[in-house]
Amino acid sequence: MNKLLFLLLIVTANNLFAQSNTMVLVGPKLNINISKTDRRLSGGLEVSTWSGSMKDGLGGTAFGFEFEKGRFRVYADLQAGYIIGFSVGPVVEISSEKTKLGFQGSMWGVLLLGGELKYRRINSTNYFAPGFLLKIPVYDNGVLDFH
Repeated sequence: MNKLLFLLLIVTANNLFAQSNTMVLVGPKLNINISKTDRRLSGGLEVSTWSGSMKDGLGGTAFGFEFEKGRFRVYADLQAGYIIGFSVGPVVEISSEKTKLGFQGSMWGVLLLGGELKYRRINSTNYFAPGFLLKIPVYDNGVLDFH
């Protein structure tokens, strides 16, 4: 388990040094996780890194965690877009029962404050998880340069 978490962190951190134009955003998020049998609120924190430029396109990664009653999730996503985009990647869910590996994908729109429509599959359970997020730029090395 620790090896998987370490790998997720390395994938995200690697994007920081992939190109000279890099931006890092940090912010909280809130989702409603809806399955066939359950609805639960989760809150978390996400750090995303972006590389590229406004004229050539942006790609990035996100590393985050979510707390939900009885569950804790850690994920790492590959992302594409700017203001509107999509993300896909693995998710690990830890509960008192056991640790489960899954997959998630989302469509999002963010300009500081935003929303997302997330699909998540963990074991055989499907979740639809709409949510809200806040993204605060903490570092920018040329991504927002429009020249």
